[in-house]
Order: sequence, then C-alpha cells, then structure tokens
Amino acid sequence: MLAERFRAFCLQNRVLACLLAMLLISALFILMPGIDLAVTRQFYVPGDGFPLAHNGRLQDLRMVGSNIPVAVAVVVIAALALKMLHPRRPCLLPARFTLYFASLYLLGPVLLVNGIFKTLWGRPRPVKVEAFGGSFPFLDAWSLGESFTHRSFVSGEAATVACLLPLALFVPRPWRWRVLAMLGMLVAMVSLNRVAFGAHFLSDILIAIAMVLTIAVVLRQVFYVSHAELFCDARLETELTRIGLAAQARIRRDLDAVAILLAGRLAIAARGVRRLGA
Repeated sequence: MLAERFRAFCLQNRVLACLLAMLLISALFILMPGIDLAVTRQFYVPGDGFPLAHNGRLQDLRMVGSNIPVAVAVVVIAALALKMLHPRRPCLLPARFTLYFASLYLLGPVLLVNGIFKTLWGRPRPVKVEAFGGSFPFLDAWSLGESFTHRSFVSGEAATVACLLPLALFVPRPWRWRVLAMLGMLVAMVSLNRVAFGAHFLSDILIAIAMVLTIAVVLRQVFYVSHAELFCDARLETELTRIGLAAQARIRRDLDAVAILLAGRLAIAARGVRRLGA
C-alpha cells in the first residue's frame, strides 16, 4: 500500500519527485563522502593510476557515448536552423519535440552544467586527488573548492548522455520501457566509464543525471501539460514561420542598406579617380 501511494505521488508530482531524488542523492554523498572514495578506489592501482583509462574498448565506448547525444543535439538544432532558413516549409521534426530537446540541451549540459557548475565549483577530479596520486585534497559533493583547472563537479558527459533518456517518452507506449532500459544501460555504461577513468566521482555522475532529468520533467510539464495549447505543433509551426520570415525580411533590409552604402562609396571613389585622371 505504501509503495503504491509513493508511486502515485511521484506520478502526480514528477517535478517534486525529481528534486527530492536529487536532494537525497546529494545528502547521501555529503553525509557519507567515503562512498565516492570507495567506488573510485576500485579502479585505482597504486603506482599505475587508472589503467582502464588506457583501455581501447573503453575509450571507444566513451567516444560512442559522447557522439550519440551530440549527434541528436545537432539534428535537433539543425531542424530549427532549416526552419529559419526555409520558414514556409514544415519543420523537419515535430516543432514541439524539436523545441523541447533544444531547450533541454541548452538549459542542461550547456547552461547549468558547463556554464554554471563548471565555472563556480572547483572540485578536483579523482585523478588529481591526493588519495589517487594527485596533489589536491579530496572534496565532497557540492564543495566549491579552489581548483580552477581540473573541475569534476558535475559531469558534463553524464549530463549530455542523460538527455537521451526522455526519448523513451516519444516512442509508442508498448516500446517505452524497452527503449528506456536500453537508453538507461547506455547512460550507465558511459557514466561509469568516466569513474573508471578517474575523471569523475560517482556523485558527479548521479547528481548530473538527476539535474538533467529534473529539467527534462519541468520542460515536459511546460510543453506538454500546463501549456500544451501554447506549445502545440500547429501553433509553433506558425510562430516559427513568422519568426523566420521576419528574420529574412530583416536580413534583406540590412543587405539592401549595405548595398546602397557600398554603391554610394564606390560612386564617390569613381568620381575621385576621374578627377585625378583629369
């Protein structure tokens, strides 16, 4: 009964549930920082560092894990760019889907993780920590630190690959759990790979994923529930078309103004040349 009530609460309050999960994960690693050290120590060999960082297959896994979400982001942003370039044509992907994922990538990995946390939080990476052969002291999760060159909190790659998880919500319902399981395995492998390389602590990974999922849930609530009519595909198509046409008109006006200015300058220069010739 209690489990059913908790499940119902999570379904009805998804945003609050994600925030609560991030809070609980953070509290766990702040109260028990030894978890980070214990997990990282499993991949550390004294005198040899993190040997798995030189494993060719794991390096390939990292490349695949980095390229797939980047490719998805490029496709989504390219769809918006093509709509702006050809505003009278329909969007390459559903307009709301495109705007949702573009917003997720920009607000999550770009703004929150790399723009804010990688700028303000100076937690050293495991490979730079004294316990693993480095020169910096270990700092627990959410510590600001003083390291400005080796930032571990939070994981940018984990945040980026976690952006793939909401894709499961856009496949036919009978396939959702299977797709979610496959994407979850990819996110787990890519994220743990960073721990094995000594690049991130486990808390960096889990908190980054929790942050992205919280943003994903908030955006889905806005785009598909609370403001569903405002962000419906038909309305977004119309608005994107209007913006694209307005941008093209503005560009044409600017180009015409530049052409007129250049023509005037060239005419003045030509008259000067003729006078010199005379």
